[in-house]
Amino acid sequence: MTRKKKLALLFACLTGTGMMSTAAAEEHPQTETAEEHPQTEAAEGMNTYDLPETTVIGVRRHAGTLARRNLPGGFHAKQTNFGLMGDRDVMQVPYTAQSLTTKNFDTFSAPSGDVNQVLANVPSLRVGTSLIKTDFSARGMLANGSAMYLNNVPGFFIMASGPVTNTIDRADVMVGPAATLSGSVQSYNGPDGGQPVSVYLYTKRPEKGDFTRYRQTVGGYGHYGSYIDVNRSGLGDGTFGVRVYGEHSEGNFAVSGAGRRKSNIFVDVSRETPKTTTNLFGGYYKDHLRGTERRFQIQRTARQVPNAPDASRSYDDPNLMYSGWDGYQITLNHEQRINPHTKWFLNAGTNDMTNRRFIYWSQVTIDGDGNLRGNRVWSQYFYLKSRYGQAGVNHKFKTGAAEHDVTLAVDRSWRVQYNNTRRDAPNAHVTGNIYTGIIYKPSIYTYDISDSLGQKFQYQEMDTSINLMDNVKIGKWNLLAAVTRRHGNYRAAAAWNQVSDTQYAPTFGVTYAPTDRLSVYGAYAKSTTRGQVVGSGYANEGEIAEAVKVTQKELGVKYKFGSMYAALAYFDVNQPNYVEVPNPANPLLPFYRLDGENRYRGVDLSITGAAAPKWNVFGGIQYLHARQQRTQGGANDGLPTDSSAPWSAVAGVEYMPNADWTITGRLNYVSRGTIIGTGRRELSVPSSAVFDFFASYRTKIGTTPVSLQASIYNVFDRSYWILQPGQGSKLLLSMPRTFMLSATFDL
Repeated sequence: MTRKKKLALLFACLTGTGMMSTAAAEEHPQTETAEEHPQTEAAEGMNTYDLPETTVIGVRRHAGTLARRNLPGGFHAKQTNFGLMGDRDVMQVPYTAQSLTTKNFDTFSAPSGDVNQVLANVPSLRVGTSLIKTDFSARGMLANGSAMYLNNVPGFFIMASGPVTNTIDRADVMVGPAATLSGSVQSYNGPDGGQPVSVYLYTKRPEKGDFTRYRQTVGGYGHYGSYIDVNRSGLGDGTFGVRVYGEHSEGNFAVSGAGRRKSNIFVDVSRETPKTTTNLFGGYYKDHLRGTERRFQIQRTARQVPNAPDASRSYDDPNLMYSGWDGYQITLNHEQRINPHTKWFLNAGTNDMTNRRFIYWSQVTIDGDGNLRGNRVWSQYFYLKSRYGQAGVNHKFKTGAAEHDVTLAVDRSWRVQYNNTRRDAPNAHVTGNIYTGIIYKPSIYTYDISDSLGQKFQYQEMDTSINLMDNVKIGKWNLLAAVTRRHGNYRAAAAWNQVSDTQYAPTFGVTYAPTDRLSVYGAYAKSTTRGQVVGSGYANEGEIAEAVKVTQKELGVKYKFGSMYAALAYFDVNQPNYVEVPNPANPLLPFYRLDGENRYRGVDLSITGAAAPKWNVFGGIQYLHARQQRTQGGANDGLPTDSSAPWSAVAGVEYMPNADWTITGRLNYVSRGTIIGTGRRELSVPSSAVFDFFASYRTKIGTTPVSLQASIYNVFDRSYWILQPGQGSKLLLSMPRTFMLSATFDL
């Protein structure tokens, strides 16, 4: 046998079994799937030979994501999936987009943590560390759980409730208003299509091959967790797969007196045939947090922002103040291929959640010296249920040199919220200073009546939308045009407070790719939605605020060089500005209304890849110029937006000395920021830099593969303020140094 024939035969065997190594797959991407180079095709015309038995070690791939290849380094995927766009190469997406792989969740998300620990790897995003909030920001604009989708279904999460982290496999992040690409987007505590970012979360699916995986975690402050992950494939007629995973964890945090108790169980059932793909996901969760309040609000009259207090201390009453959630989630995704050019699809979901809590009214309010001012506490019963359904058809065809990819979809969303709250009087039971101690008077204990509070209707929303998108490829050009027509009916608690309207949201994008390694793009997006429901703490609580109109223009370039990938974007966004308006009748109870707009301009750069043998990197930097304009009477024109900072960055480095060891470090940096006080006073918020460290080691105990991991967050134990854009004069206090050890057993 000639050397050429030997290599060809080996190549055919490897590609036919799908067991090429990751390194080989990256070097020869055209051979990464068996579909592209089937064994029979590769071996055509060749002689056959008997070879000795050979063992090939490969990488297990997800059944539903065989073609989802990673960029070098493994932290990001080459493909994204954003709503109606479906699977799309990241080079063809005319937006700032990233697909965060499973590797991010395995490395950076502590099992008992939240998804923000992973989103912190996106340069365009800034995240907080409050466990009872999902708030984060994108390009200086407020976002929260309302911007997150679960298996292409919106409406499951709000600002006080985020995803169950151990259910998530990957996160696809697209920065910019995306109402047009998503259909009806429910909007509790945030403008719906006006969200400045969309985070598409995809749950863990059954994989090919059977395994049973057990994980045990131990935290440094008495926190323990047990996790199970059971996968079975080839069931029934061979097309079914089932995956069951769950968690029970409890114990204390690094914050004095704070702790958490979580339990959940979820099941994912998938079926794949040559013409159909179906996935059913569902489960139940329960989560109880105590002593985790980290939100502070600086009075506008303050002369300064006080230094951050000790982050290891609790700033509520850990013996009493808590937030407890329970509920269930179900999603259904189905795709049916009619012919090689046409398919129809279905996305549906239901979500019910109940929350009981006893916490500060909205945050800890302090003056410039750290004294508590006007603080109140509340007991609350909260119930939210959401329903969603979307059906659509996708058809591909040609008109001359133009290749069309057209999607038409109709969806309907429905959500109702019940909220019953008992509030304490201002300054009645909570006084003191953040440095010397907060005083809780004994009578405070009589106010936790959340278990006895019944359902009280707060808000209902129903949206129906028609969505049309055409993605046209003409040679090296790719054109995207989409529009959404949405009709909504919204009803608040007040009988007079009802809104019915029709809105249009267009999106346009163009991409030019002169080579496979380079693409240049431009995009325009507009989202016109109703305003958010005014929350507690304001004189106009329960009102539906004025409509929100958000526009974004973006220019960018994406480039692959060697084993690296980089993306650079310039953005220009206009967003109406919600502000607190003084209430002469009650200075402690302001109004919440639109006043002028904020303009956000800047540049963000992201990079990822294999920098050298054994070394992988990811990260980026953002420059932001955020200013207020068109404010009433020009009162704040030209001033920075609240909690904006001109510079932010993230840098991650992974070192793999051998096949068993992985060592990773991550640095998040935010430059000095600004809060606007009375009389155009600019209050300075110091910069912050936090370093996290992770290490993992793979070994065996007997014949059982074991993976050991150590995680340290905030290695240098810094106490600092975290800016909260879009939330007025609010800040978050950092979490102290936290560490966790875990061991994963493949049984």
